[in-house]
Amino acid sequence: MNDTDDDFLFDEPEDTALSFEKDDISKTQRKKQSTELQKIGEELLGLNKRQLEQIEVEEPLLGALREYQRIPPRHEARRRQLQYIGKLMRKANHEHIRAALEKLRAPDRQEARRSQEIERWGERLLAGDAADIEAFVEAWPAAERQNLRQLMRRCQQLSAPEEQAPARRRLFDYVKSCIN
Repeated sequence: MNDTDDDFLFDEPEDTALSFEKDDISKTQRKKQSTELQKIGEELLGLNKRQLEQIEVEEPLLGALREYQRIPPRHEARRRQLQYIGKLMRKANHEHIRAALEKLRAPDRQEARRSQEIERWGERLLAGDAADIEAFVEAWPAAERQNLRQLMRRCQQLSAPEEQAPARRRLFDYVKSCIN
């Protein structure tokens, strides 16, 4: 095959989602757009199967992503496959894919609030007393008073920070298991 890289990058039907007509934009702009779509394709390669299902990637693109993973590292075929993924990205709904990737990258606000609450309760229990245990059990009925007392007592008995760290971690893990 005697095709150049440019022929491979821009060989596509006219009815694609992203039009690369020569009259509309320059070759430099087409290459820039192709490179951007390849980068989105590279980001897709870093996702796991569950995340790809959330994005709802079309089957040809999904197959190309799987094929890329199968190719050995430091192999010229990987570069060509990545170009092919970029080509398929032009045919796919790349704006939807880009938006879904942004959503996956952004931390879930609900999960962030949950983490903050776990941290807040853990610190309060470490510094507190029986009233704090009662407040926690009232807020989170799945929690057991006895377990909390034992974990808090264990943290308070240890004086060295290196000894206290595992006990502290166990308390925070227990708090995390109670807060849903």
